[in-house]
Amino acid sequence: MESFFTAANAVVPFICYMSYGYLIRHLGFGDETFYKRLNQIIFKAFFPLMMFNSLYNSKADFQTNTRLALTAVVILLLAILLTVLLTPLFVKGNPQRGVVAQATWRSNTLMFALPLAISMYGDEAGSLASIVIACCVPIYNIAAVFILEYFRRTEGEKTSAVKMLRNILTNPLIIGAIAGLLFRGLHIPLPACILKPIKSISDMTSPLAIFICGATLVLPDIRKNIKLITICTVLKLVVLPAIVTTICYLLGFRGIELFILFSLYATPLANAIFPMSQSMGGDGELAGEMLAISTVSSMFTIFLWIIALNSIGVF
Repeated sequence: MESFFTAANAVVPFICYMSYGYLIRHLGFGDETFYKRLNQIIFKAFFPLMMFNSLYNSKADFQTNTRLALTAVVILLLAILLTVLLTPLFVKGNPQRGVVAQATWRSNTLMFALPLAISMYGDEAGSLASIVIACCVPIYNIAAVFILEYFRRTEGEKTSAVKMLRNILTNPLIIGAIAGLLFRGLHIPLPACILKPIKSISDMTSPLAIFICGATLVLPDIRKNIKLITICTVLKLVVLPAIVTTICYLLGFRGIELFILFSLYATPLANAIFPMSQSMGGDGELAGEMLAISTVSSMFTIFLWIIALNSIGVF
């Protein structure tokens, strides 16, 4: 039951941010144009600082726990490759493909997986999870940018590799990540008077992004995409966690390590999928709806997963 409350403590704030955004919009505070412009500001000005702050202040030791980190990265890369190859076969329209191709593997690791690991196994799990997350999050973001850029093209249009590379390298998220890695790798010190506002803005990013997601969410329209949303949510929260947990169990992972690998895929969609999709030619409406449904659904699926796997002695 304690694990359920931990999951709820991670999920409920997101539901509150989203509900408040939805309420404020429907009380008449701002129109669709206002929130779309605000979303652009968050994507281009807030998310880069969040990426910089995360990587610059990372305490992860990349030289230890190589097997755990390598397993997480290999599984992630395979999941990305499979979704990119299979999505065009089942989804019509590039804006939708750009969203769906991320919707099964892109997880909210920092706000869901990490707290869950600490709740289950304590600080040791937190340290291990931080290493794995530090390896996976850059891949999440780079792959998401690549996928959205790839599917941004119109039907039948040839994609210029040079143009795609330029767009990827000039993406605000990538710029923030590169800057964070450079400052960390070169040991460039920043004074507290600079780090403090960077951290403050970084801390505001996720709540604001989810707030805008709620403000732009049109609940009746969910029925239009309900089939696609249902399939992706089941794949994200049920099918993929089952496959990954089984594979990792057969590879010999147990206890803390197995739970960390499980939590990378059992948690809901990363909140960045909404502003990124809306800003980079993806179907922002679909991304917002998937984010809302997966966030709400995960509170129940995570609880059921932990109870089920504990009962058979996997964790």
